[in-house]
Amino acid sequence: MTAAEERQNRIVELVSEKGNIQVDRLAQILDVSQMTIRRDLDKLDREGIIERRHGVAVIKHETTYTEKMVTMMEEKRLLAEACAAMVKPGDTVFLDSGTTIYEIARRIMDIPDLTVITDDIETGFLLHRSGVELMICGGTVQKETGSIFGTFSNQMMSYIHVGIAFMGAMSIDSNFNVLTPTLDKASLKRMVTKNANKSYLVVDHSKFNRQALMKINSLQDYTGVVTTKVFDDRERKRIEELKIQVVTVGGGGRQEV
Repeated sequence: MTAAEERQNRIVELVSEKGNIQVDRLAQILDVSQMTIRRDLDKLDREGIIERRHGVAVIKHETTYTEKMVTMMEEKRLLAEACAAMVKPGDTVFLDSGTTIYEIARRIMDIPDLTVITDDIETGFLLHRSGVELMICGGTVQKETGSIFGTFSNQMMSYIHVGIAFMGAMSIDSNFNVLTPTLDKASLKRMVTKNANKSYLVVDHSKFNRQALMKINSLQDYTGVVTTKVFDDRERKRIEELKIQVVTVGGGGRQEV
C-alpha cells in the first residue's frame, strides 16, 4: 500500500469516527499540507466515500436502494444472468443484500425445490410470493439500503451452511481487498462466505479501486468473482499470481481469467 493510500484510509477512519472534520485539522493530524489533504479528499469524493463541504470533510452514507435500482441496470442484468445459470434445482442459496443480488433472485425464483436465505428486505419480499423455501436473517434493518445486519444475523448464519452464496460489496481496493462501511456488515459477509460450499462475489466495474472503512476479506477468499470489469495487464498478472477465479461478463460475452 502506498503512503497516499495509507493516508486516505486514515482520513476515512477519522471522518467516520467524528462524522465530520475540518480540512486544516486533518492536515495537522496527518502532518501534511492542506493542499495534499484536498487532493486526497477530491479522490475520496470521486469514489463516493467522503463529501467535501466548505472546508469540512463529511462521511458519505451508502446509496439508497431506490438510487441503486436505476444505475447500471444492463450490467446488473448481465451479472444476474451469469449467476442464475449456476443455480440448480434443490440448491440452498444465500443471497446477500443489494440490487444486483435482487436481480439474481428474480431469475432463480422459479427453480424447483430451492431454499434461499437472505439478509435483504426487498429480496425477501420478492421471494415470499414464490415457491422458494425462504429464510430471512433477523436483526437491524438499514432503511436506506434494505439490508439486515447485527448480532442476531451473525448468530443465525453461524449455524447455517449453504451450498452456494452470492455476495455483494461496496468497494474493492487496488490490493483486491473487499471492503464495506460497517463492522457488523463485514462480520456477516465474512461468516457467510466462509460457511458456503461455493461463494461468488458479484460486482460491477464501478466497485473497483474504491475505499471503505472495514475489510471483509480478499478476492482470493471466494470461489469466484463475477464482474463486468475488464482488467488491465498488471491486474490480470496479479489475479493469476493470487489464483483468483474471475468470470467477466459483457463486452462480447463471458470470459474466465
